[in-house]
Amino acid sequence: MTQQVKRKKVVKKGSHPTGTRKVKRKVRRIRKPVLYGLIAIVVLVVALFTVPKTIEDGKLKDLGYDKATISEIRKQKLTNLIIKNKYYSENLAASIVDKTLNKDYIELYVVSDSCDQREFVLYDRLIDKGYTEEQALNLFDNLTFFELTPLLVFDFQTDVQPYIDDAVAHSATNSFSKFELSNSYKVPYETTKPVVNQGSYDMLVNKTYYLDGSFAPPQLQDLSIQYASTGLQLDAPAAEGLKALCEGAREMGLRIFASSSYRSYDNQQALYDRYVKRDGQEDADTYSARAGFSEHQTGLTVDLSALDEDGKAVATFGESDEFLWTSQNCQKFGWILRFPEGKESITGYQYEPWHYRYLGVDLAQKVVDSKLTYDEYYELYMAPWNNEENNNALKNPSALSSKTEEPTESAEPTETPAA
Repeated sequence: MTQQVKRKKVVKKGSHPTGTRKVKRKVRRIRKPVLYGLIAIVVLVVALFTVPKTIEDGKLKDLGYDKATISEIRKQKLTNLIIKNKYYSENLAASIVDKTLNKDYIELYVVSDSCDQREFVLYDRLIDKGYTEEQALNLFDNLTFFELTPLLVFDFQTDVQPYIDDAVAHSATNSFSKFELSNSYKVPYETTKPVVNQGSYDMLVNKTYYLDGSFAPPQLQDLSIQYASTGLQLDAPAAEGLKALCEGAREMGLRIFASSSYRSYDNQQALYDRYVKRDGQEDADTYSARAGFSEHQTGLTVDLSALDEDGKAVATFGESDEFLWTSQNCQKFGWILRFPEGKESITGYQYEPWHYRYLGVDLAQKVVDSKLTYDEYYELYMAPWNNEENNNALKNPSALSSKTEEPTESAEPTETPAA
């Protein structure tokens, strides 16, 4: 048997096994200078984005912001504004984090310990009254809300520093329930204007706002002797409010009645003249209103008295159980204590525990809840604006506001002269 020898196929060098010629590809290499240049460009681009951010974060950290707040500052696009002006306060930081910051009042967040809607309104009101932004911020930087609201009632202060110093000097004893100052910041009856909304429940009558001599309540009606002394009148809504108040007291075993109610312009003039003749004008002005400036002319005001178990009038209403109950519950029936103790510097009158003003249940509750005098509340939330552009805060739908029904007023007391 012959052995078959397998021949190896010889492929010529440079040829492909299939018979096609293999083409050798030339590999291009990036030169090192070019490669280094590309790397440098990438590094530069990254640096352009990261270095400024790092620098900004450093500046924000130096101001006092933490990492989480810095992140929010960037999201809310506040970085440049805050760094440029060096804004920082715990109040501002907290508002940024919880996303409640109102950018229109960012400087107020810096100087105030806390910012809410009422402070925005107060700030705008101060600007509207004529104070500069610098003055307003200075006031907020040094004083609290209840120390600032009287400025809306007081005369405009060209220099706010004396007021700040006076308020600070009394800061240890002043509060929402008591506000005293060493100096006076309002000259009674010097700057006056007509009542804006004559005939409405919410009209303000004080030593600034006056009623025309011809004004009379639109629905005057006689009061029942069950709730008032003989011959007294009130505007109809206030008359119903008085009835409800007296009935509420009776359910608690207490007896109150109106000893004074509506008083005409002429009657108020005669009463005021009598007090001036007796005590002099300066003293008379502390407890009695001049004609046109008395709440009694509105038909929405009463002076209350109390009866003891024998049906006799209690000599001092302010020391009676009836007063204690009335002062704590009057707002439920639409009334407020108009001249509270400790607020004489704001109201311009002596403390009158018997003097109550009808506002309607809704508004009365708001005033009581605010802990402000009606003078302050009205100027803060209800008075017309001198410049509509200043009422930024009230344009916010969450801003407090209160306009209510219609008005009425009152006559004379049994113990002390009433406004």
